[in-house]
Amino acid sequence: MAAGGAARDAEAQDKVVRIGAIQPMSGSYAAYAQEGQPVFEHMIAKINAAGGIKSMGGAKIEVLLADDASQPARTATEARRLVTEEKVSLLIGSILSAQMLALSPVLDELKVPTLSLWAAGAKSPYMYSIGFPYDRGYAQTMADFAEWLNKEKGYKLRTVAMVYSNYEAGQQVNRFLTERLKAKGFEIVGEVPLDTKAQDQTSAMVRLRAMKPDFTAGLLTPRDGQLLLRARQSLNYHDTLFIGGTGGFADMSLWRDLGADIATQVLTISLFAMTAFSADTSVPALQGMVKEIADAKLIKGDIGQAAIQAAQAARVVQAVLEEAGSTDPEKILAAFKKVNIPAGDPNLYLLKSGGLSFAEDRMLQDGSAVMIQWTEDRRQEVIFPDRFATAQPRAPRK
Repeated sequence: MAAGGAARDAEAQDKVVRIGAIQPMSGSYAAYAQEGQPVFEHMIAKINAAGGIKSMGGAKIEVLLADDASQPARTATEARRLVTEEKVSLLIGSILSAQMLALSPVLDELKVPTLSLWAAGAKSPYMYSIGFPYDRGYAQTMADFAEWLNKEKGYKLRTVAMVYSNYEAGQQVNRFLTERLKAKGFEIVGEVPLDTKAQDQTSAMVRLRAMKPDFTAGLLTPRDGQLLLRARQSLNYHDTLFIGGTGGFADMSLWRDLGADIATQVLTISLFAMTAFSADTSVPALQGMVKEIADAKLIKGDIGQAAIQAAQAARVVQAVLEEAGSTDPEKILAAFKKVNIPAGDPNLYLLKSGGLSFAEDRMLQDGSAVMIQWTEDRRQEVIFPDRFATAQPRAPRK
């Protein structure tokens, strides 16, 4: 090999793309990061071992982890430190709605491209998200599902109570979901916003029971979902069908936190949950990723949505950097617009019929989700949409 060629190879090996991962490794959102971050780092190591970023001469990705302790103000502080002191070219993180709002002014100032795993909105022009959009994600999926139950599965749902965690994302989803349900002919009989700081949701369940709706709909956090379902079991209330997303009804931790006896009574009866992930699918890429995570023993306990979101985020980062071919933030930002991981691609782990690409609002073009029902052996059967379904929804409770 000529001396010049050897020098170029050595230079390629020295190239590094530094990205900052701002994660809630502690605090109230820690479950998201503790499940997701080990998977993200595993995927980055896998990308590096496969040759790194080829458009940048085999550059390797270096991840600098910062714990924001689930505190939005600290999310912003850590972002500033990572960009100004550590000189990262890209930020990623769980970045739920409250963190997104606190972080956005910093992104606008520093002009650093950022990928969120969960945000349902992207206020800053420098942020993209693979979370569900408020409207065409959460609201459209739940409204379409309720209509489908009536038209295709013989349910007779007419009245609905809006039940949601009372914070930014819950409020936004509620607004759009209310509009979509009304447009489909459902009658809204009331709202039950859940206090996210409450230690018990019995009073909320009592209010809900008094409304006597055919079903409920809304976005719930895992904690609010757990408390609401505990109250449901305590009151032995099963006359209403519960439809919700995502973590509050779908998170794998619910079975552990509720305990098997309570979980069996409330998760498997008159409840359908919205989620981006279920291991009970026949999609080869997703099945392969679930097996890879399990074989590598990356996380303790069940593999949930956070693990799959993190794996998908790593593939998006790879696609963006390959397209950018540079650590220039402007080129990285522009590259997000060209991301296209089509349906059936081995690097697409989310259940998206339309593949993975970003719309003008920097959210996923295909924001749809799947609806699942729990089984008594802790599995989640996909029941909607038909393309991904592995089971039929249980008949309505008489």
